[in-house]
Amino acid sequence: MIENRLSILLLSSLVVSAAFAADTPDDARCNFIPWPKQVEIKPGQMDLASARIVASVPSLLPLAGLLSDEIAAITTLKLPAIGGPAKDGDIVLTPDATLKDEAYRLSVGNQAIIAGGNYGAIAMGTVSLLQAITGQGAAAALPRLMLADSPDKSYRGLMIDVARQYHSINNLKQIVGMCRLYKIRYLQFHLTDDQSFMFPTKAFPKVLTQNQHGGAPYTLEELTGLVAYADARNVTIVPEFDIPGHSATLNRSDPDFWMIRGTKPYEHHASINFAREEVIQACATIIGEMCQVFKSTPYFHIGGDEADYVFADQNAHFQAAFKQLGLGDKGQHEMYRRFLCLMDAAVKKNGKRTIVWEGFGREPNSKFPIPKDVIVMVYENRFYQPNDLLADGYTVINASWTPLYVMRVLSDYTRKIFEWNIDRFGAFTQDFATTTWRQLDPNARMSGSQICAWEQSEAVELGNLRWPMAAMSERVWNMAAGKTWPQFQKRLAVTDALLEKLVHTVHWKCVGFSNVEERMFDASFTLTMTADEPGTIRYTLDGKAPTATSPEYKDPLTIAQPTFVRAALFDAAGKQAGPPTEDHFRKAGK
Repeated sequence: MIENRLSILLLSSLVVSAAFAADTPDDARCNFIPWPKQVEIKPGQMDLASARIVASVPSLLPLAGLLSDEIAAITTLKLPAIGGPAKDGDIVLTPDATLKDEAYRLSVGNQAIIAGGNYGAIAMGTVSLLQAITGQGAAAALPRLMLADSPDKSYRGLMIDVARQYHSINNLKQIVGMCRLYKIRYLQFHLTDDQSFMFPTKAFPKVLTQNQHGGAPYTLEELTGLVAYADARNVTIVPEFDIPGHSATLNRSDPDFWMIRGTKPYEHHASINFAREEVIQACATIIGEMCQVFKSTPYFHIGGDEADYVFADQNAHFQAAFKQLGLGDKGQHEMYRRFLCLMDAAVKKNGKRTIVWEGFGREPNSKFPIPKDVIVMVYENRFYQPNDLLADGYTVINASWTPLYVMRVLSDYTRKIFEWNIDRFGAFTQDFATTTWRQLDPNARMSGSQICAWEQSEAVELGNLRWPMAAMSERVWNMAAGKTWPQFQKRLAVTDALLEKLVHTVHWKCVGFSNVEERMFDASFTLTMTADEPGTIRYTLDGKAPTATSPEYKDPLTIAQPTFVRAALFDAAGKQAGPPTEDHFRKAGK
């Protein structure tokens, strides 16, 4: 897949030549994404064949081991990861108290030294080192360079919808690997929705039997392990418990407890009874359970979007609350705002900061003002305009439908994100030609941006995200980089091949696509599979997970119909080596 994508990504020798002509000398020798704040490439290189990875303090030994594994994956060169004093030719990981927040330095001379003020900053420096490596095996080397770097925006996020479409832990680890490579700091899991409740609550176990995807939720052990896996790679998982709307799973599990009962012409199937004190306390309990698992995140997302409560005034719990709070006969919207405030208090009780989807409005006379330290992810640009949110003192994350929602592959989508900027908000559509844009002035409380991948199966998730995530990182990390699209394409060709080696065991090459970004073909295409390790490649064409008895790959496949291909490597004992490689290929017009 990657080889063919890259050949088309480079477009033609003429375009690539033009890109090289526009490069600075440093550009021509580097393939960093995102582009660093300061980089200087010097003559010469540091060979890696005899290098060691030295952690100057014990807390960095796990990072040294991770870097050793990653270098082995991309070069086949396995470097020892050790503590203690360093020598010439070593890679050194070291803390530097003068560097704050996410700032780091990478210098390559007689040693390759990565310095940062904390584990996460040094981890980002190791990513830049990975992107700088040239050559394979004994020929692997680093150019001599000086690099000083830090991000413009602290929140660089990706949301995965695991509630509507099941994602295996292995697939989520691949997504974590992509986030690490492109310095995406936060990975939000949309854990609950009308379809499924993927967090294994112990307080309300009946909820877990209502999942519509046919599978169980994640286990506590799986989630705890995934958090640790992501933390080691400087990717922080942010849980989302989407309430009070998008909660049909709760309602199905115990309608008499959770639902807004007794309303006509219908009962609200997806909104919980947020006027009932027992329901409010239940939500606070689940928030506490989640915070115990997702301990490393400073944030907790409570959803808050698209709650339907139009007839809630007919419900006895709401009527009693209206009377108690002096809200008149139709105070359900005020009750909604009160609920957000109460959930924010529950999040704060657990030592975290609340994130909410744009959903409440600019209502200065409300009895329940939403606290100004609540972070608002703007997505529709409809309820509370981003310029008003900023003017009123809120911190904003740009998650606009255009161009940051991913619900299907869009042609030229990566370029559209590359040409976007963080202060630009597109309205509620994915149709770029008809989008209404709002361009804001720069504001320090614009803390970052997030791509949201809704309702996508794990089969297409990595394929749909790997290029757009690189483009968003480029735009948010260093907004003044001033690089061109051809320059970015050249670098992306290299980093995407690097990502392929880091997250997949089986690699494939596709020849015959009419649209590479959408993995689309006209009549047919040819799929060739290879592996970096000894073993047998086995595959399926029906979306099922490959097993030790699946067909063995021997010759290139010719595919002429829409197909979901999954392939994995198996050893002689039939044990699978690494997660599968998978993607869905579409026929033009279907």
